Amino acid sequence: MSQQRPAHRAERLLRSQTAAGWAPCAADDLNATLADHAHCEKKAAASAIALINDYPSDDALVSALGRLAEEELGHFREVHARLLQRGVALGRDAGDPYARALLARVRQPNDERKLDRLLVCALIEARSCERFRLLAEELSRRGEQDLAAWFSRLEASEAGHAGLFVHLARERFGAQADARLDALTRDEASIVASLPNLPRIH
Repeated sequence: MSQQRPAHRAERLLRSQTAAGWAPCAADDLNATLADHAHCEKKAAASAIALINDYPSDDALVSALGRLAEEELGHFREVHARLLQRGVALGRDAGDPYARALLARVRQPNDERKLDRLLVCALIEARSCERFRLLAEELSRRGEQDLAAWFSRLEASEAGHAGLFVHLARERFGAQADARLDALTRDEASIVASLPNLPRIH
């Protein structure tokens, strides 16, 4: 019998918890959830590369996000391999209303844009961390121990990524980063509350 595990520190960034019905919904149609997960990992790698492309003179950011992009691509390959094992084609990306709504909060002036992009990435990673934990617990209850252990490993990775983005933001913007994070976490909670329970990561 599975027990609820303590949350990673990354989840402290979030102002709300995912609705109780999400994990059973995601586990009931795991093929759809895994396909969405693959697209999320692909886009996480692309977001890291985009930040490198836009801020190439920020040496520490480039080094850190280069490693992160490699890790996210590795996760994409893992998810894709599991889909193939299940006889499921990846299919086209249906889009991510959650991420789009968060990215719509990004301000346009150069410094504000850089800060907001880092913090939005942190919140997406933190929410993924929470949902991987919830899905791992649900799968464990259903006897899917291999998948549960795999999602638990990915959960720890997402927690590390969330922490990295917050660190990069604070290192560059100081107290301004925490003030902006406070505002964005409120927006993020509102966005999550508006979303239906669907077999997808966000």
